[in-house]
Amino acid sequence: MEMWHEKEEFLNSNDRKSKLKRFLNFYNTVKPHKGLNGSTPYEVLDFYFKQEV
Repeated sequence: MEMWHEKEEFLNSNDRKSKLKRFLNFYNTVKPHKGLNGSTPYEVLDFYFKQEV
């Protein structure tokens, strides 16, 4: 999946919302981030909240 906002044309507002949700899911749960050492934001939060206090 590519960065959708630069290439995508939307049919209407509902189409835009649907594609935005799909992209956000990809960005936060699938796409590795260099700034997070190759982890996804979801993986970082999951690790954080599973730590013992």
